Amino acid sequence: MNRSIFIRLFSAIWLFSIAQEGFSQDLLWKVGVYNLFDNSEFDRSDIRASRTMTSTQLQPLIGLGIEEKHRIMAGVDLVKEWGSKRLLDNVVPIAYYQYFTPRLEFLVGAFPKRRLLERYPRNMLSDSVLWQRPAINGFFLEYNAEQSYANLWLDWTGGERNSVVESFFIGWSGRWQRGILYGQHFGYMFHLVKIDSLDHNQNPTSISVKDNIKTVTSLGVDLAKTTIFDKLTTNVGLSASAERDRLTGEYHLPMGLIWETEAEYRGIGLKNTLYYGDSQQRMYRQYGNLLYWGDLMYKTNLYDRADLMVYFYKSNILNITLNLSLHFADGQFYNQQILTATFDLDNFYNKSLDKSYRYIWDSWFGQR
Repeated sequence: MNRSIFIRLFSAIWLFSIAQEGFSQDLLWKVGVYNLFDNSEFDRSDIRASRTMTSTQLQPLIGLGIEEKHRIMAGVDLVKEWGSKRLLDNVVPIAYYQYFTPRLEFLVGAFPKRRLLERYPRNMLSDSVLWQRPAINGFFLEYNAEQSYANLWLDWTGGERNSVVESFFIGWSGRWQRGILYGQHFGYMFHLVKIDSLDHNQNPTSISVKDNIKTVTSLGVDLAKTTIFDKLTTNVGLSASAERDRLTGEYHLPMGLIWETEAEYRGIGLKNTLYYGDSQQRMYRQYGNLLYWGDLMYKTNLYDRADLMVYFYKSNILNITLNLSLHFADGQFYNQQILTATFDLDNFYNKSLDKSYRYIWDSWFGQR
């Protein structure tokens, strides 16, 4: 987004604010700073390569709030990879309208995806998606009722450039909980229209359609409120996919079981995810990340990931977390270390720091 577009957008917000004298209006602002160090060791793997991802994201936003329910926000997501010689490595414009009540939320435009899609399982959206593709271009609608929710979203991810004519997600997810029992569902359809070949004048001679439909449906138990733990859940789910190339007629229906258990107590967390079933991402060799956005480790028939999390600081504004992961697949084990430090501050969600979270080591330093 160039400078003239920003000027026009902020001018429109200002003119609208002075024109609506009968409405209650507030100047809104938000700033986010997200730091990532992710080192993965997969030297003996034929599935994933060893790599280190490092970056700092700065996400400043400014906007107008009208009658507490309506918000118009604009800004930018700026990414600087550590050690890069470029001033900035990625610039993503953000501009959206938001309708917000305690029960209903609606966003349309280009808006941050971090808070909205981070609940999705890794076989559908890998860890790196939230960092490398920080914005949704489309809409998001969610209804909340205590511990339950349901949402529907669209993310338009590409079109009319390089080899992609168009690509987009239609997604949906939800959770229903009563007492300690809950059920949850995640789903999306990713649609890709791709140019397969060009003539000598660089005009398309073959265009094909690919579809990747994925769902995970789980039943679980949440025991956090009945124990001393901050979090204690376990669930078992069915992962079902449909992967199709309409040009060649190639079609796959991989299915499997996912068992996930997570516990957290005063700064220390443990999470284990076990997958057993058919190999997913069956056409990855042909289409790679153009078609698949999930973790590559689910290409195996048996995969287990064990995470130890240390929450050095946990709050609504500042979060510092070390994640030590062990991956078991194909008779081998691999390791990964992830350090994140995130900061979110605004004048409508997170106005002040919530210090209520307690840590095991509080007594070590004389804190109560």
